[in-house]
Amino acid sequence: MATYEPHRAVLYGPSAFQALGVALPEALQDWDNCHILVPSGGYLPIRRGVVAHQTKLPPTVWRTIGGLPLLHPVDHWLQLRRASIDHLVEVGDGLLRRQSPLLTLDAIWARLSQLDGVPGIKPARRAARWLVPGTDSLYETRTRLVLIHGGLPVPAVNCAVYCGSAGRWYHVDLGYDMEKVAVEYDGLVHVGNRVQMEIDARRRRELQDEGWLIITVTAEQLRRPLEIVRSVETALILRRSAGHALGEGLSMSRPA
Repeated sequence: MATYEPHRAVLYGPSAFQALGVALPEALQDWDNCHILVPSGGYLPIRRGVVAHQTKLPPTVWRTIGGLPLLHPVDHWLQLRRASIDHLVEVGDGLLRRQSPLLTLDAIWARLSQLDGVPGIKPARRAARWLVPGTDSLYETRTRLVLIHGGLPVPAVNCAVYCGSAGRWYHVDLGYDMEKVAVEYDGLVHVGNRVQMEIDARRRRELQDEGWLIITVTAEQLRRPLEIVRSVETALILRRSAGHALGEGLSMSRPA
């Protein structure tokens, strides 16, 4: 990028998101090339490992990270032309992540309003309606979309749960608070870490002691979304039925 600085080049699309630390769906990743954006009519680099894109408007640098010039993240979001709506939601949620978010939802909509007529604006606006701040991973978003596409109610993201017996708060990835059903993505990152595995086991036990049913989803299971939807739907139906039966039992036991 230092080589192309005199030509007002900025990072583009997948390379920009790599610099921003935002995860991309597998179909949009490109670790073999550096994608850059340069003004049309000027210098157009042709070299192996560099993919040059042109723009009619001179690129305006939003921020420089590690010496790498970047546009506004929403501008790079629109550059993901091969992305489906679900992919755009997964990336958009990454901009609103719980840890060190790059933008707020209001900031995303404000920038979209400034980009009226720009290629890619229509699908981006469609995707923006489904964005939720506070996620921790792309796979959590993918799990949420599986549930929504399956016709289930929209779960709360990073649902806060107080475990009275333990005297502490936990957050579940996706939660149905009334039914006490949690859906959590397990990336298996803690396998082999005995200390973390003990912490996770205690957390699960204390959530279960509070009456929560935990449904775990893995990357492999996401390849079979109907099975996930069926499990969660069954859990919600059973919990609602149990709650209704309990309510009837309490009302019948009350003295006249």
